[in-house]
Amino acid sequence: MASPLVLPFPSNPRFERRGLMLDISRNRVPTMAWLKWLIDRLAILRFNELQLYMEHSFAYSAHETVWKEASPMTAHQIKEIDLYSAARGIELVPNQNSFGHMERWLKHDAYRPLAECPDGFMHPIAGWKHAGSTLYPSEGSAAFIDSLYTELLPNFQATMLHIGGDEPWELGQGRSQQAVAGSGKHAVYLGFLQKLFQLASKHGRQSQFWADIVLERPDLVAALPSDVLPVIWGYEADSPFNAHCKTVAGAGFGGNFYVAPGAGSWNSFSGRLDVAAANIANAADAAASHGAKGILLTAWGDNGHHQPTPTLYTPLLLTALEAWGIRDEITDLASLIDAIFYPENAPGNGAALLAMGQIDSLLPQPAPPNSFLHSALFADPDTL
Repeated sequence: MASPLVLPFPSNPRFERRGLMLDISRNRVPTMAWLKWLIDRLAILRFNELQLYMEHSFAYSAHETVWKEASPMTAHQIKEIDLYSAARGIELVPNQNSFGHMERWLKHDAYRPLAECPDGFMHPIAGWKHAGSTLYPSEGSAAFIDSLYTELLPNFQATMLHIGGDEPWELGQGRSQQAVAGSGKHAVYLGFLQKLFQLASKHGRQSQFWADIVLERPDLVAALPSDVLPVIWGYEADSPFNAHCKTVAGAGFGGNFYVAPGAGSWNSFSGRLDVAAANIANAADAAASHGAKGILLTAWGDNGHHQPTPTLYTPLLLTALEAWGIRDEITDLASLIDAIFYPENAPGNGAALLAMGQIDSLLPQPAPPNSFLHSALFADPDTL
């Protein structure tokens, strides 16, 4: 069996920052024991950043209504994981979505006054939603987020904070409609994003943020503060990383942005491994060409986090190979998976995971990022 310690790491990595973002807000909050097991594997692969993506899964002292059924991480647990990570050369970076994807807050009566659309909105993909998902960009919403940062951030040693900011689906449909009609969605969006940047700075943190909305208007990228860190995400084999990296680097962020490919496992039971491999390689090549600071593999749990945990293992290994520029030097992925993730088992699990990851590619493909089997199982019988 191959040893995980004999990977041919060069003296210098391809990227200064090599991270994993793990979604802990879509029905699966990991145990402390498993998180430590994962961190040990990240250390073997020489990752140096971990983010636990949070919407409502931190036990904020004044907000039990929101997290009481979500098995949240506590302040004590975060501090413990922070120290455990640091001892292995990994920075635990806080990740609290702070604009969109706030539906788990805004569905509760106490938080509806913060919503752009308190009574629901028409989602462009999923149809009518009975509660809002996006904060109304106001001073009140900023004060609310400030209160969350005040409690959350002291539990981390990291100098960065991921503020989120992606997919504010209903912005302009509700309370900001007049402002959007006057100055445009992107100007209103950027105005509130600037408030979040200021809050992060107030708490002594550099802001990371999802760059999808500002990249809809590339001319606005240059209007961003010079000390923030855009994170360019895309999850398909042909995601336009090269064009987006060129835009961000050309606006003065060369050396200060990340790319964020996906593990390709959410909305699947076996993982879309062919898509993930191409996506990760595409992101890494574009990032290297345009001087990115880091690569952040995203492991989402959309629509219930139904994927088995081992579907993450191969994308983690592939990301490490790309981050260190040793993709072409590794020919036996199966043995490395066995050695790193199954060191106490007989060989064979790696080969099984690689084979399992091809299942979705053999079946008809619905709209990405979905698999046929996952979509079929959860399909509405009335629409078939």
